[in-house]
Amino acid sequence: MDSLELRPIEQAKIKCAKKLFQEISTADVVYGQVDSYQTLLNVMQTV
Repeated sequence: MDSLELRPIEQAKIKCAKKLFQEISTADVVYGQVDSYQTLLNVMQTV
């Protein structure tokens, strides 16, 4: 993703989405960002 040059509107959408998922996360359900299956597995193992 870093190699993509996103337009400012796309960057704003991503920023808003991150904030939304941070706000709706609870102690039982935590939303996070992963960039690969391996990262997802690592996150799941720490829970």
